[in-house]
Amino acid sequence: MLEFLNISHKYNKKIILNDFSMKLETGEVVSLLGPSGCGKTTLLKLASGIEKLQNGQIKLNDEIVSSFNFHLNSDKRQIGYVFQDCALFPHLTVMENIFFGIKKNHLEKSSKKIQNLMDEIDISNLAYNYPHELSGGQQQQVALVRAMASDPKIIFLDEPYSNLDSRLKEKIRDQMLHILREHKISALLVTHDPEEAMFMSDKIGVLNNGCIEQFGSPIDLYLRPKSAFIAEFFGEINILEGIVREGSVSTVLGTFDCSQRFNNKKVKIVVRDEAIKLFSANKINLNTKDKTNFIKSSYYGFVMEARLLAGSSLVHLSLKVDESNFHIHARIPGLNFFKVDEKVIVETDPTQIFIFEQ
Repeated sequence: MLEFLNISHKYNKKIILNDFSMKLETGEVVSLLGPSGCGKTTLLKLASGIEKLQNGQIKLNDEIVSSFNFHLNSDKRQIGYVFQDCALFPHLTVMENIFFGIKKNHLEKSSKKIQNLMDEIDISNLAYNYPHELSGGQQQQVALVRAMASDPKIIFLDEPYSNLDSRLKEKIRDQMLHILREHKISALLVTHDPEEAMFMSDKIGVLNNGCIEQFGSPIDLYLRPKSAFIAEFFGEINILEGIVREGSVSTVLGTFDCSQRFNNKKVKIVVRDEAIKLFSANKINLNTKDKTNFIKSSYYGFVMEARLLAGSSLVHLSLKVDESNFHIHARIPGLNFFKVDEKVIVETDPTQIFIFEQ
């Protein structure tokens, strides 16, 4: 559907994209995720024809639309674009904004589709309002309908929810995903928000220094990150260090198995906050002998602070190991019942621990 082949691009001699390649299949929603300045929005501008390509090729439905010596104009690419600031014309009504750019011979065909879309997301009553009379969420809804009005092959979404509050953001992106699926439209989404990317996407590409660090399904990136950079993008983490000896590495949270190829090498151990399990040292439901053995085989710490978040609690711990204290974070489901200075047993989930060579 859309393919980037060996894209390189510079602004004032600064490299923004460096030999970037990625493919989006028909009907897929793909997100580009990464820090500011990594080239996400530049890719949208190049693919939509807003900017001319310096090196590489961009194909749409197996046809070249951009290369070093060829540039197909934006209006001929059949791409819908939803900008971060909506980019609605302030002097036009909602309906005039939506119909702007639709060719006269397509007006009749487009009218029914547009009316159905407006009914579906409940903005038909705003048809004759002007942009300044709309809320941020309503403006984004109008921008989406406008992007879909001309039957695009693909829609580009450039951080469309960044200016919305959290509850409205959830509503709008749910509507947007539903419409994309219903009409079987491909989409390329640029975002800083990993949760948003995981919710919206069939695949995610994480950019770092102008290159794809990892590309795959949300579950692949979350459970099988290829680097600490990727792991850190998908949730809060604790970072430990150690040296691998005979296929394992010892840390303040225990000894973990790892690849023999890391032997005698320094490694970075990434432990997700939710990988840490806590048990009150005073409330373990074991007999005296088992309880003693359990505590000896585990590590213990003291609760420094605990805060309730949406659906979970974040606990700050001081971990006691060999007379030394280490500060780590744990995210536990539901309400927190631990008190400050309470002694807790700390265990880890090995599926949420990742080891990378330094």
